[in-house]
Amino acid sequence: MAVTADELSIERMRLSDVEAVIAIERIVFTDPWTKTAFEEEVRRRDTMAFPMVARRRGEVVGYLIAWFVHDEVHLANIAVQRSDQGRGIAQRLLDRLLAEGEMRHSAYVTLEVRWSNECAIRLYKRNGFREVAIRRGYYRDGEDAMVMMRHFAESET
Repeated sequence: MAVTADELSIERMRLSDVEAVIAIERIVFTDPWTKTAFEEEVRRRDTMAFPMVARRRGEVVGYLIAWFVHDEVHLANIAVQRSDQGRGIAQRLLDRLLAEGEMRHSAYVTLEVRWSNECAIRLYKRNGFREVAIRRGYYRDGEDAMVMMRHFAESET
């Protein structure tokens, strides 16, 4: 069952969120980011860093890290706690990122995703991303990454 708009908020990640984010990260990913890496993203106050969390009734249930570099957006990390996957939370996080990209007049968004992550690939394809390259052996375990890209409508004209 999808999470309703009134029970979920998307907000900037705070240092106090990092423990919850790390707990999700360690369960969802085989090669998790470190606590320090998340803390550094939160502490950054430049316009490049975009660390966000999804909260349901105050609890962190998902997050994303993205970077804005010139006219590019790079989605570095997105995850939802296992018990809440399939409820539209990743979509809401992605919607927030895409809205920010449009507001900043970004040209495109890029990301890398494991070839085996079929759910994520479906999410990205539903949102207009397409495969543009392969990064061979990108992950520590040797799995390839699919590089995906989505242009913003304004930049395509």
